[in-house]
Amino acid sequence: MKTIIISFLSLLAIVAFVSTSTLAQGRNELVYTTVEKQPEFPGGKAALSRYLAENIQFPSSLMRKNHDTGPVSAKFIVDKEGNVRDVRISTKQLDKKAQKGMADFMTSIIAAIEQMPRWRPGEVKGVPVAVFYTLPIEVNMK
Repeated sequence: MKTIIISFLSLLAIVAFVSTSTLAQGRNELVYTTVEKQPEFPGGKAALSRYLAENIQFPSSLMRKNHDTGPVSAKFIVDKEGNVRDVRISTKQLDKKAQKGMADFMTSIIAAIEQMPRWRPGEVKGVPVAVFYTLPIEVNMK
């Protein structure tokens, strides 16, 4: 009976720990979802907006059709050295006519994010840590 209780308490402790961090796939590195200090692009949010505007190409096929991309977000890890890796893009469901243009758009987003300069890493208790980061990408065709 003691073994069952100890196992249950151990499992409970693991579940509580995983709620704020997780192990990165294929690496033995904790990646936090909640941190005391969020990662920051060099120069802050305004510099990040300028960087994205200069480096992401919106396909002309989508522009000509005035296609609404809907919400687009990039999800990636900012590691404890400030490097960006494991970029993934999430979008709304696409119709067949827009799929090629959206694929080109997502490729452009991934390339721009992978080439970003080092970020200031996130911190927990003053120590740099790897953080899952979600970056909404707004498309403004004006």
